Formats: sequence, C-alpha cells, structure tokens
Amino acid sequence: MRMELAVLLWGLGDLPAAMAGVGELALGPQPWILLSLNRLQVFLTPGLAVPKARLRLLTGPWFLWLDLPPPRLVLGRAPAYALLALARDPAGVNLAWELTPAPWLSVYGSLGSELFCGWRFRSHPAWATFLIKGGDLSWWFGLSLSF
Repeated sequence: MRMELAVLLWGLGDLPAAMAGVGELALGPQPWILLSLNRLQVFLTPGLAVPKARLRLLTGPWFLWLDLPPPRLVLGRAPAYALLALARDPAGVNLAWELTPAPWLSVYGSLGSELFCGWRFRSHPAWATFLIKGGDLSWWFGLSLSF
C-alpha cells in the first residue's frame, strides 16, 4: 500500500511539479525523489525495480505529458488558482485537480479510477501533505527542488 501511495502521489497528486517540471524530495510512508532534467522527470523510490519517467510534451498554457511505466497520457491546464489534468492509463481515466485558495495551502485529489483527496501546506521550498485514500490517512513532507 505504501509503494502504491508514493506512485499515486507522484502520478496524479503533484500537479504543480508535473506542470512546472521541478524536482521533489519527499519523506513519509515511502520516501522518493523526483529529478528534473529539462523536459524529462525521473521518479526514484526504494523498492521500485525500474525508475519511472515523465516526458513533458507540451508546456503552458496547456500541458501534455507521458508517464512510463505504466503508459499514462495526461493533458492539463492551469486556469487561475486551479490545476486540472485529465489522465488516461490502463486502469482508466482520472480527473486530477488542485485548488490553491492561499499561497501556503492547496487542496487536491482525483476522481475516476483513482479516488483520493489531500491537503498540501507550503512554505517554499518545504511542503507537507496529508492524503486520504480508501479511508486511510497518510502524511508526507518534503522539499521542492529547482536544478
């Protein structure tokens, strides 16, 4: 379950990092690092046999990226204080979203084949998040990295 949450948070729960192409370092139930190399992001975590990769195909105002593995194609948009992304992978379709009512707070989640929601608190570059999925609460904290 912890590995699933790490991959889920990377894949659909961190739209700001995906759209901005920044790196992340996360500690929590399963630590991970997201390295950003221009249009390529690489996701590494202990216990993951093969690193995951994200290739940003289109950047703002519409964002398009491809995650491998599994193949997931995501189309996103950042209207005002919201981030929205429609993701298609072998498991189904998801609408991932993030709302930022304040510079230090955002509420995020996903509707579709993956259901979850969470709260992220930021004081750049540090952040903390609480994620609810399947009735379970997990917490994470980390740093946003700009290389």
